Amino acid sequence: MKISEYLKDHNQALVAGFAYGLVFTIVLYLFGLNASEIVLIWIFLLITISAFVCFDYIRKKRRFQYLLSMMDSLDKKYLFAEVADKPISFLEQTYFRLIKTALKSMTDEVSLSNRMKEEYRDYIEQWIHEIKVPITGIKLICENNKTDDIRKIITQTELIERDVERVLFYARLGSVEKDYLIREISLEECVMNTLSQNKQFLIQSGVCVNTDAIAHRVYSDNKWIEFIINQIITNSIKYRSDQPPVIDISTEDMGRYVSLSIRDNGVGIQQSEISRIFDKGFVGSNGRSSKNSTGIGLYLCKQLCNKLSIDIEAESGINQYTTVRLHFPKSDHLNI
Repeated sequence: MKISEYLKDHNQALVAGFAYGLVFTIVLYLFGLNASEIVLIWIFLLITISAFVCFDYIRKKRRFQYLLSMMDSLDKKYLFAEVADKPISFLEQTYFRLIKTALKSMTDEVSLSNRMKEEYRDYIEQWIHEIKVPITGIKLICENNKTDDIRKIITQTELIERDVERVLFYARLGSVEKDYLIREISLEECVMNTLSQNKQFLIQSGVCVNTDAIAHRVYSDNKWIEFIINQIITNSIKYRSDQPPVIDISTEDMGRYVSLSIRDNGVGIQQSEISRIFDKGFVGSNGRSSKNSTGIGLYLCKQLCNKLSIDIEAESGINQYTTVRLHFPKSDHLNI
C-alpha cells in the first residue's frame, strides 16, 4: 500500500479535520487570540495529525503485507480467512466474516456440483453397461445368419459399439488412474484385438491393413491402448482419399522407448492444423466437410496418453498420408 493510496482512502477524514481546524481558528481569532498564537496552535495540530497518519499508515501497511504474504503462501487460497491472525479491527473482523460466509456458500455449491457430476457419471456408466447387452445380442444373432444385409447391420453395430465405448472413456477421463492396470502387454495383441472389433467395418470399407512389422511388448494398460488405437484407425478410415485405403501399423525400438506407428494414405492434415488436432472439439477443414466429426476422439487419445505417460504425435502430407505415433517408455523410464 502506497502513502498516496492511504491518503486517498482517508481524504474525507483529513478534509473534515482541516475544516474543523479552520472553524476553530476563526472562533479563537474572534475571542482575541493574536496571529502568532494561532500559528503555534496550527503547528501543534499539523504535527499531531502527521504523527497519527504516519503511525496508522505504517501499522496498516504491515498488516496488509502480512495478509498478502499469508495469501501467497497458501496452496488452498480459500483457507485464508481460517489461518490468518485474528482481525485487529471491527472493519477487518466484518470483512473476515463476509469472506467466510461467501467461501462457505461457494464450498456448498462446489460440493453439490461435484455430487451431481458424480451421480451423472455413475448413471452414464450404468447405462453404457446396460446398452452393451443388446449390442452384443445383435452381433451374436447376426453371426449365425450372415448375408450382405446382415454384414451391413454388423458394421453399423460395430460403429454404435465404438461410439458407446467413446462415451464410457470420456465419462471416466477424470478418474483414469482408478481404472487402469499397468502390466507387460503385447502391442501386436492390442492391434489384433482392435482390428477384430472392427472386422466388418474394415471389410465394408475395403481397408487393407498391414501388421507384419509389429513385434514389441511394452508396459501399459491393454484396454486403454486398444481404445486409443481404435480411435486412430477410425479416423484413418473416416478421412480416406479416393484411392483404396491402406493402413500400415508397425513398431520400432527407439532406445529409451518403443514407438507404435499407424500410417494411412488418406487426405492428410493441413500443416497449419497439425498442432491443434488433439485439442478438444477441433475438427479442422476435413472435419467441417463431414457431419460426423466431433473433435473428441483424438482429444481423448491425448488425455489418456498423458495419464499413461505415453507421448503421442502426428505428421501428415496433404493428399498423401497421416502418421500417428505412440511412444511407450521402457520399464526403467516409466513415470506413472
